[in-house]
Amino acid sequence: MPATATQHTHQWIERFHAYAAAFEAAFDSDDWSVLAPYFTEDATSELNGARVDGRAAVLASFRDGVAMFDRRFDSRRHRITRGPAIEDGRVSMTAVVRYERAGLPALEVVGEEWFTFEGDRIRQHVDRVVNGAEVMEYLVRNADALRPFQAPA
Repeated sequence: MPATATQHTHQWIERFHAYAAAFEAAFDSDDWSVLAPYFTEDATSELNGARVDGRAAVLASFRDGVAMFDRRFDSRRHRITRGPAIEDGRVSMTAVVRYERAGLPALEVVGEEWFTFEGDRIRQHVDRVVNGAEVMEYLVRNADALRPFQAPA
């Protein structure tokens, strides 16, 4: 018997939670290959309009983004503030990520994300930083006090 729309949406929410846990594991271990089972081979990911195509490129963009941004801070705490919910046939959520670095004020990055699934894998990921101007001002003001960029492996 074919799955109903309700079954699919429930499956997508469960799969999103599994992906989110795997992302945190990848962040902790710096082994981004653990995310491969969550994406289709032809997956796309877009961050503020910059798009990458293909699962390998998506995983590399996550690794590189974390190396160039997140790892410049001492700590990072992720908190979902809305969702995950199904909107327009995709999983949608809003989150706040709080970054801290000794001697600096905390930075909170507000993001909206959308995940389009094909079966139980993500086919399209879109991430938009809501407070991008504030984040850029913080980076300009505090660049010298952040950890230096770490070149991705």
